[in-house]
Amino acid sequence: MEHRLISKSSFIRGTQCPKSLWLNFNQPDERDETSDTQQHIFDTGHSVGYLAQQLFPGGIDASRGEPGQVAEAIAYTAELINSGETVIYEAAFSDGETLCYMDILVKEADGWAAYEVKASTHVKDYQVNDVAFQYYVITRSGLPLRRVSLVHLNNQYVRHGELDLHQLFTIESMTERILPMQAAIPGRLYPLLDMLKAGIMPEIAMGPQCGNPFPCDFIDFCEQSYPEDENTNEARPANRDQDELDEFLEELVYPLYYMDFEAIQFAIPMYDESRPYQQIPFQYSLHVQQTKEGPVEHHDYLGTPLADPRPEFIQSLLTRLGEHGSIIVWNQAFENTRLREIARDYPEYADRIDCLFERVADLMVPFRRKHLYTPDMNDSYSLKAVLPALVKDLSYSDLEIQEGGTASLIYESLYHDKDPEQVRLKRANLLEYCKMDTLSLVKILAML
Repeated sequence: MEHRLISKSSFIRGTQCPKSLWLNFNQPDERDETSDTQQHIFDTGHSVGYLAQQLFPGGIDASRGEPGQVAEAIAYTAELINSGETVIYEAAFSDGETLCYMDILVKEADGWAAYEVKASTHVKDYQVNDVAFQYYVITRSGLPLRRVSLVHLNNQYVRHGELDLHQLFTIESMTERILPMQAAIPGRLYPLLDMLKAGIMPEIAMGPQCGNPFPCDFIDFCEQSYPEDENTNEARPANRDQDELDEFLEELVYPLYYMDFEAIQFAIPMYDESRPYQQIPFQYSLHVQQTKEGPVEHHDYLGTPLADPRPEFIQSLLTRLGEHGSIIVWNQAFENTRLREIARDYPEYADRIDCLFERVADLMVPFRRKHLYTPDMNDSYSLKAVLPALVKDLSYSDLEIQEGGTASLIYESLYHDKDPEQVRLKRANLLEYCKMDTLSLVKILAML
């Protein structure tokens, strides 16, 4: 019955949705293909976990290469503890029904302390459940724990030179929070074990649990079981409020600058004057139209890893934007926030950046307020929904990169890609994608 051991991840999965747990054990081939974005999240977690081990250097890794080598990992952990090791990474424990791997186990002056590492910047509710389950497994397996803590990234840490791990990470004690939770764990655990032993997949309708706290990886399987919502094909009237549209248009001042940024986030800050998960703009596209009937010119910038792109990015952008004229964006919160962050981190540009904000016009606003709406927008005001509804001769589907998340991953891959031809192709695709974003703004405004 080793394959029926409930691990930490299985417990969290089963708490979110018992059907997902059942499928994970019994029909794993039905799992959705892992997206590049999701794989990046997993890889980030591993990288942060490995770095956090350096807070407690000199430890021994108790894990065994293959996931199926559970018994070996448990036995090796026990051997390390019994031989007097004081720092163990990936220590494995089981009480015969449950299983957990603890990121860092440390023998301190008054006993054993456990440290679970998370790549988040604060403690989340599911992580408390996570740590509570680990404490339950470890203590039931026979090892007393004096304390258990959660290690996460500190988003107030600003890098200057070499990483300061004790500033980069925050250690929060979880002991007092998880001890009162121990009595309730069997009541959540044993129904899951009973369900697995019964061998019958539970019938659970799709709902909010499908994405909270994690997007389920059996969505496609479950969707096949449910017919299309009868309400999805109901007639939805189009709407055009010309007065509101005219008011928006009248506020625009030529020349018009159609602007879009792309940004990348590093969990572990790569550059000086940056923080964990700070959005680092690495690219912009700018279409410029001097007069209403005049031609549209295009300008762009794309950073070059491994250098911090922000100094060249803002120098180039400020030169292109001039001193007057409306700056048209889609969802001004994103671009404005990136500009404010650059002004904060590079104060020599702050005055010139501050002058930009009063020029910004958010083209998303008329669509968010449904001053212009068609059923083809499917109740969405995202650029990817509005563009095909209004502009039939322009499509992202013709591009290699079709959304911002992929653009960020492609740019990050340039940090490691040594093939000149691949680098050239990736850069060309990034430039075409960002250019499409601002060309879309040009076309949509023309439709208004």
